[in-house]
Amino acid sequence: MNRFALVAAMAVVVGFSSVTAYGNQPDARPFDILGYTLLALTALGLVGLGERPELSLVVCAASAAAVFVLGYAYALWPVPALIAVFVTISSGRRALGWAGAGFLVAVPSGAVLADRALDNLTGLLLWALIAVVVGQLAEVSGARRAHAAEAERRMVEAERTREEMARGRGREERLKVARELHDVTSHTVSLIALHAAVAAEVIDRSGGPEAAREALSVIRTASREALAEMKGVLGVLREDGPEGRRPMPGAGQLEELVATAGLPVEFQIAGERRPLAPAVDLTAYRIVQEALTNTMRHARASTARVRLSFETGGVAIQVDDDGQGSGTTLRPGGPPAPAAGREPVGADGRGAWYEGNRYERAGYEEAEYERAAGDGIGGGHGLVGMAERVAAVGGRLVVGDRPEGGFQVAAWLPA
Repeated sequence: MNRFALVAAMAVVVGFSSVTAYGNQPDARPFDILGYTLLALTALGLVGLGERPELSLVVCAASAAAVFVLGYAYALWPVPALIAVFVTISSGRRALGWAGAGFLVAVPSGAVLADRALDNLTGLLLWALIAVVVGQLAEVSGARRAHAAEAERRMVEAERTREEMARGRGREERLKVARELHDVTSHTVSLIALHAAVAAEVIDRSGGPEAAREALSVIRTASREALAEMKGVLGVLREDGPEGRRPMPGAGQLEELVATAGLPVEFQIAGERRPLAPAVDLTAYRIVQEALTNTMRHARASTARVRLSFETGGVAIQVDDDGQGSGTTLRPGGPPAPAAGREPVGADGRGAWYEGNRYERAGYEEAEYERAAGDGIGGGHGLVGMAERVAAVGGRLVVGDRPEGGFQVAAWLPA
């Protein structure tokens, strides 16, 4: 519903119900200019519901509370405040939304304490139940919205990964064909041209037949033209249009990635930097990209740190932030033993290791891990996608809350 249509509808509902209710409540205070102004504010507060639901909640709740405290007739004037509570909670501002709901219940509680009649107690309990139900419905709506957004993001990421893999396979196949053409066909044609030139020189020195000299000249010319055409074909095979000629992102672009992360990020490199295999290079970039994206979208962090360590037999990636963490407590314990020659990531034992096509617990109960993995450690923040990338190159992944606060993503990739 259009917000202005909602405001108009609420104004009609609030005004009509209040005037009608006053006729049935003779002891209530008559509606005067102040009363009508407060009724108007309860509806007009919904104007900013889309952009600033918390502001709408404050205006609607304060106006409704004033109508109640001043003794005007009971009617439907709290409805706009309940709508603001619902939108505030479902949009992710849960603490403020529940605080508003509590305020709406607390205001009439004072009057009930002053007059503990059965009708007043019953009315208060019913009103509190309505506020709780609205809040719970908002929680469900917000969770469904977040789940749908996460599912759409993962679908887009999966599609992008499939496209990247398809382009990579096509590029590898073309390069294979180009190498075979270069190594076999070009070499053979070059030998033909070389031997034709040698034979022509021998015929010139020995005074051989003119027809033989002309035939060798044709062979030399044709072989040179064939080499030139083959060079063009090889150039086409090695190209993939403007997009294909751009290199795939990798560890070399991490400095540029952290510079545009949207929050202060400390970037560290340990060990002697060296080229990585294309699949490992791309995986390292995507892990850092996903971790920083989750930090910006979910962690409410002020700073982050990215550490890239080149070790013997592999590369370690660690992304830390000082945000709110995952909300899942993991008991310390020992991580699974690394392969021979590999240094384990996350040696403090916190988090969940992923290797191959299975999860391995690291010192905490199975039910706890299944809850953490099912939630994506903090609400579905790309754990499955990162784990699949790491597993595809034979690496390990560990994620979890840091003891000093914040969240950590750490991976070890063979290289």
